Amino acid sequence: MKRAIIITIFLVGLGVFSYPIISNILSTTAHQSAIKEYEQTVEKMDKKEIEEEKKQADEHNKKLENSEMDFVDPFSEEGFEGNKAAGNKSYYDALNVGKTIGNIEIPKIGTNLPIYHGTGEDVLSRGVGHMENSSLPTGEKGTHSVLTAHRGLPSAKLFRNLDELKKGDQFYVDVLDEKYAYEVYDVEIVLPHETQWLQTEDNEEYMTLLTCEPYMLNTHRMLVKGKRVPYEETKAEETEVVTDPFNYWYLAAGVGLLFIVILFWWMKRRKRKNKHKVESE
Repeated sequence: MKRAIIITIFLVGLGVFSYPIISNILSTTAHQSAIKEYEQTVEKMDKKEIEEEKKQADEHNKKLENSEMDFVDPFSEEGFEGNKAAGNKSYYDALNVGKTIGNIEIPKIGTNLPIYHGTGEDVLSRGVGHMENSSLPTGEKGTHSVLTAHRGLPSAKLFRNLDELKKGDQFYVDVLDEKYAYEVYDVEIVLPHETQWLQTEDNEEYMTLLTCEPYMLNTHRMLVKGKRVPYEETKAEETEVVTDPFNYWYLAAGVGLLFIVILFWWMKRRKRKNKHKVESE
């Protein structure tokens, strides 16, 4: 009975220890699969189809210029419905390719994630959400796109290390056949209701990355503000994100090896006890 309890405790502990590793492997694989599916879909599109998608995105952005929107913190209970404009079907139709808008690469923190429409919990549990009432990334001036993700989930890292970004760091967004580069010019910590930072400027193109702060407490919001800069292929290649889910397999293999060693020790110990028992008889 005592032995069974020890084994049970060990297996439970092993499961708890292994869960973040295994779940991160699965999440990373799912993210890369979504990005790959998007890229393959775009490759099959002709120039006319791509231009039509861009046109719809431009129309969405122009609607924002002529309307007053109330922005609600995406991490609040009312966040999803509050940010979703009534009858805004055109938003979800724009840049809707392969189920995602595109993907964001943040070389500084080794992040490459798919971007989805909206900020509902179903979206934020899978990747990065685009705030509905902000501009879609089109490469046009006078726009301000807001991308948001959890600071981290037990099953995925997402924006967990976003606080490592500093002024001058760059991140990249792939949309259709375009790759946009943004350079961080400011990092701010604000209260959830402070949304004045979302305003656009006529001659600028901004993108803000939004997540919770501090990690696990989530009382404030971290804003990593980026301004669009010319995309330099050489610089991007030097800092290219290498997202290899198999890196996690090394950790998983370590856990498995530990399990085998302990199991081997237990079997050897049991064999020795049985041997002593036979000799004593």
